[in-house]
Amino acid sequence: MGGWLEKMAAAPGGSLLSLALDLPEPLFDLARNGRADRLWIAPGDEILGAGAVTGFGDMSVERWRAASRRWTRLGAGARPLAFFTAPPAPIGGAARLSLPELVLRRDASRCSLILTGFHDSRPVTALARQWAERFHLLTAPAGKDAHGRVEREEDLPGRDEWRARVRAATQAIRAKKFDKVVLARKRVVALRAPVDTDALARRMAQNCAEGRVLKLPSHRGSVLAATPELLAVKRGDALVSHALAGTAPRFPGRAEDDRAAEGLRASAKERREHAVVVQSIAGALRDLCDEVFHAPEPDLMRLRRLQHLWTPVTGRLREGFDLLDAVAALHPTPAVLGWPKAPARAFLRDTEERRDGFYTGLAGWIDAEGDGEAAVILRCAEIEGREARLWAGAGIMAESDPDAEWAETELKLTTFLDILGDGAP
Repeated sequence: MGGWLEKMAAAPGGSLLSLALDLPEPLFDLARNGRADRLWIAPGDEILGAGAVTGFGDMSVERWRAASRRWTRLGAGARPLAFFTAPPAPIGGAARLSLPELVLRRDASRCSLILTGFHDSRPVTALARQWAERFHLLTAPAGKDAHGRVEREEDLPGRDEWRARVRAATQAIRAKKFDKVVLARKRVVALRAPVDTDALARRMAQNCAEGRVLKLPSHRGSVLAATPELLAVKRGDALVSHALAGTAPRFPGRAEDDRAAEGLRASAKERREHAVVVQSIAGALRDLCDEVFHAPEPDLMRLRRLQHLWTPVTGRLREGFDLLDAVAALHPTPAVLGWPKAPARAFLRDTEERRDGFYTGLAGWIDAEGDGEAAVILRCAEIEGREARLWAGAGIMAESDPDAEWAETELKLTTFLDILGDGAP
C-alpha cells in the first residue's frame, strides 16, 4: 500500500479522502459473510458498510452536499457513497446521511473495497491503521445460520381494536375528510435465542431475489427489511419511482393464481388506490423532471406470497436537482400514508397511530456522483436480542372491510415470520 500512502499524504488536508481498491472475489465473499453495520442487497448489486467517519455519521443533506464538493478520491472505478434514512410516513422529515469508513461493493463488473476518512493533521499511516482495524472487525465471522423458534407473539393492536380503527377510517373517508389512509399493525415476537441479524439478512437475501434487502442500525437494535417498493432510483439524469399499491395473495395453482391477478386488476377499490399513488408520484416528479411518463395501465409485480399493482414512473431530472431532492419531494407517498397527505396524517396523529422503528420510512444510498437508490421500508422487523417487532399495513378506502384488511396484513407478516422462525425458508 506504500504507493497509495504517498498519494494520500499529498492530498489536501481538511477534507474527505477515499481510496478505492479492487478485491478478489474470494476475499469479498469472506468479508461479506462477516458483520456489517449496514447492508443493501439488490439484483446485481451488493453493498456492505461498516463504521462511520468521525463527524460524518449523522449528516444533514446540506452537509453531505458541502462535503461532496471537497473530496479527494483515489483509485479507479468504484465511487464512495453514503447511506441515508428518513422517518416513517406519519412523521416525515428530511433525510439524514451516514458516511461509512469502509464499503464493500459487488456489482456486475467488479468487487471493490472503498475506504474513507477525514484527512486532517494526523499521519496518513494512522488513517490506514484505522481502516485495517475496521476491516478486521467486518470480517469477524457471523453466527450460525439457524432458525429461531418463536415462543410468544402479541398483536398491537389486537383484532377487535383493528376492526374499530378500520371502521373509523372508512367513516372519515365517507365524510369526505380524505380519500385514503394507511393503517399499520405490529406483531411483537419473542424467540428462544437471540437473533443473529447478519445471518438473518443473508437468509432474507436468498428468499427475496426480486426486491431490496437491507439492514441498518436503529435506536433499539437493527432494522431488517425485504422491500419491493423503490421510491427513487437515479442513474445520471434518469429517475424512476415505482408506484406500488393494490394487493392480492398468490396461490400455488396457476389457474387460481391467475384468477387472483385478474380480480386484482378488475377491483375498483384496488385500482382507485393505485391511481392515487401514480398521480401523486407523477405530480411530484413534474416539479423536478422533464419527460415524466408512466403507462396508462398498471402492470403486476408478483412476489412469493403477494402480488401488487405496479406502475413505474420515469423522468429526466432538470439541472440543479438530485436524488435527495427527489426523495424529499416523494416521501411519503400515498401508498404508505394516505391521500391527501395532510388530512391523512392528521387522522393518524389524532387516532394515536405510532410506528416505531423505521416502518414506512426510507433507506437508501447515494454516491459521490449523485447516483443512488431509495426504498420504502416495508416487510420489516426491528430486532433487539430475542425480540423482533414486525410491521405490516394496509391502504384503507371507503369500502374497505376490516377482516379483509387484517388478512392482507397477515400475509405480509407471514412473509417475514417464515424467515425469522421455524417456517420453511
